[in-house]
Amino acid sequence: MKNIRNILALLLITLSTGFITSCVKGEFDEPPINIPTVDFDANMTIADLKASYTGLAEITEDHIIQGIVTANDESGNLYKKMTIQDATGAIELAIDQTNLATEYKVGQKVLVKLKGLYIGDYNKLIQIGYIYQGGIGRMPATLIEGHLYRDSLPGRAPQPEVMAISELGTPTDMDLRVSRLVTFEDVTFAEIGEVYAPQTADATNRTLMDQSGKTLIVRTSKYSNFSNDTIPAGYGNVTGILTVFGTTWQLTIRDINDVKDFSGIVPPPPGNGDGTFEDPYDVTSAMALTSSTPVWVKGYIVGVVETGGTEFVPNFVGPFATNSNLLIALNPEETNQLNCLTVQLPVGPIRDALNLVTTPGNLGKEAMVLGTLEAYFSQPGVKNLSGYWLDGNGIIPASGFFTEEFNGSLGTFTQYSVAGEQVWEGQTYDGGCVTMTGFVNPNRIPNEDWLISPSISLAGKTGVKMIFREAMNYAGNINEEAKVFVSVNYSGSGDPNEADWTELTGFTRSPGNSWGFVDTEAIDLSDFDGQNITVAFRYTSTTEVAGTWEISRMLLTNSK
Repeated sequence: MKNIRNILALLLITLSTGFITSCVKGEFDEPPINIPTVDFDANMTIADLKASYTGLAEITEDHIIQGIVTANDESGNLYKKMTIQDATGAIELAIDQTNLATEYKVGQKVLVKLKGLYIGDYNKLIQIGYIYQGGIGRMPATLIEGHLYRDSLPGRAPQPEVMAISELGTPTDMDLRVSRLVTFEDVTFAEIGEVYAPQTADATNRTLMDQSGKTLIVRTSKYSNFSNDTIPAGYGNVTGILTVFGTTWQLTIRDINDVKDFSGIVPPPPGNGDGTFEDPYDVTSAMALTSSTPVWVKGYIVGVVETGGTEFVPNFVGPFATNSNLLIALNPEETNQLNCLTVQLPVGPIRDALNLVTTPGNLGKEAMVLGTLEAYFSQPGVKNLSGYWLDGNGIIPASGFFTEEFNGSLGTFTQYSVAGEQVWEGQTYDGGCVTMTGFVNPNRIPNEDWLISPSISLAGKTGVKMIFREAMNYAGNINEEAKVFVSVNYSGSGDPNEADWTELTGFTRSPGNSWGFVDTEAIDLSDFDGQNITVAFRYTSTTEVAGTWEISRMLLTNSK
């Protein structure tokens, strides 16, 4: 019986093994590869399509273009768009669908049947899409299947064209470099150590610069996966899609791998100067720097940015309509805005002396200005001017033995509110200032508020003078509502009305109806030589008049 059981067990194992082996092949089948193909050809080039563009229009002819995908939405720096490029040019496709990169990878050949789509431009950037609120918008996702066709598997993307920033010039409507994949070699960023795109704005402009100081805007979305990466130091190579916004060139990086070969060594700023009156920065040096401390910059006055229309446009030939800014450059013949510093002109004697509206003869003259180096009109600029020099004359602010810059706070000063709930506060706009107003929309509230300095010793000093920088708007009578005092017996705390104060009068100051900052003329304090003084600014408002008073700087100088 035992032998019979063993024979049966062996028979079952043999049958099972045969069944299993009969069901398994020697090798598994590989899944089929789906290679997309098309049975039609392109019948026009991208260059021909752009050359036919005369404005927003539906494409009614059976035109077909083809190109290789050079950029898509994989990193998040492009949103619902991609660019394709052929041997003649490149164009942007606006498509109302996310995750385009899953099907339209860089290197993918794409044919586009254009009939039924629209061609238009977004501030001079020509693109293919669909009509939206009277302008060019995105192609609806439902139209993709009938207009976009992949052909073959993705291959290598076109090699980027190596360009120099100095070659760009001013873009024209049909410039075939627009939307192309390009590389700029031996360039550096002006914002070394900062992130590409802080989360405080949807997109941020950074400045790319070559070794001669020529610049190009690099624009990055806060939604890109490299927005919080740190901008590298040194010189390297940067690749991206070259675009335009109006008359300004811009570069869009596809992903962080487009920023390569940076040395990590902080480059010295190109150009000359150290920012003093005796050795001012030239335009090239100033464009490479930022400074919250006022510095002197020299350059030739070459034009303005006109601000009266729907777009801000540079004007290098006149007549000029805007008096609130200047363009200065290394070369008096410069006509490329990217090679210029934009200079903000404050209301008052500096604007009166320099602007090209009332003094058009300044065009082509070399001038020096004193201000902070910061972005203005989305490019390097000079703001918060407190001095200038032109034709051997100008304003050179004195440096003092006591200075308070009010950099967004009250600084060494204190505030005391006698009446009203509003108080003096620090603000960060216009380079930093303090401000006081009794206007709380829509009400005007009675106030009496003092901004009071610490005790300042004038021991051993003679010929003391005071200068302060102010702006006041919506005043009834600035000399009544915004008074300035000096005391020699204020205790340093408590109600200032309990001390004796000498009112300072008779000096040139803000007109009281403008946000433009004005430096007062030097106010003589020689009556207080050798004493300890306290300076105070007193603001008052009523239910009828409640102006806004801003002060950005106060200094004391002396002749000895």
